[in-house]
Amino acid sequence: MTETQRRTGLDPAQPGPAAVEMFAGTRVDLTYDAALHEATAFRPELVVCEPFDFVAPTIASALDVPWAALGISGSVPSELMAALRGRWQEQLDRYSLRMTERLAYLDPYPAFLRQEGEEPEPDGIPVRPVAFDREGDAFDVPAFQEEGRPQALVTFGTTVVDPEAEEATARSLADAGFNVIVAGSHTPTRVAGHVHRAGFVPLARVLPWADVLVSAGGTGTVLAALATGTPMVIRPFHADQPWNAERLTRVGVAETISAFEDSGPTAAKMVATPSYREAAARAAREVGAMTPVSEIVPMLETAVLRHGGDRR
Repeated sequence: MTETQRRTGLDPAQPGPAAVEMFAGTRVDLTYDAALHEATAFRPELVVCEPFDFVAPTIASALDVPWAALGISGSVPSELMAALRGRWQEQLDRYSLRMTERLAYLDPYPAFLRQEGEEPEPDGIPVRPVAFDREGDAFDVPAFQEEGRPQALVTFGTTVVDPEAEEATARSLADAGFNVIVAGSHTPTRVAGHVHRAGFVPLARVLPWADVLVSAGGTGTVLAALATGTPMVIRPFHADQPWNAERLTRVGVAETISAFEDSGPTAAKMVATPSYREAAARAAREVGAMTPVSEIVPMLETAVLRHGGDRR
């Protein structure tokens, strides 16, 4: 990001020309040669990457092996994707490579979050998202001084580090009558009043506790909440977060706010209004019907074998 900002004078965290340069320009320039060296030694038969990684498909082109993408966002504006692909084509031309065909797009975003008129990727395979968990990560829900209050989880994920925002959000929720767990980068502390700072904990352990989730609207948090049927309050910061907030608000599982102080009143309204929980439950059922990862891997194996046969 530092190199991209030096090149462009712009913030690459926001969608636009600097993001195009960071993903399809700077990252390829700084990492392709070393990554190709490692990949050549490893001799992969399939390369899997996320859609904004242009190093991996460049390697796939150089090694003439198939590749697949695992989605990390909903759809992005077509002009942004066109700019990314155009910049990537410059890199392919630089290395005298021909773009190899993508084998599959593994899409963790459920169909109900598509924009009106938006078509799925022609090679798309829906893959069921699950809330992150990790064996050995212990988490016990703390005992709050006053039980029986509605329960709110606050997390801004891994890309937003803003202790003041977390503090303002937690304070607003506590003032609105919630017991609050804040999950994030800070050191865990004991319950203070109606707020407990838990540090990083697996969302699978703490989301079932929450009546409502307050977040920045990042992909990992959003998909975990959809999988567990948890209504959301979203205060977006950057990247695809505003787009996620708009989609989730449109389908009735979330409300979007612009001020951290609105977290508590908005969450209180949602907890008191059954339609949000009902919409979140419908979303969880639709997510649960998507293809599990255990079935995706054999599909990719078959496609790789077919690709090898086609080449022969």
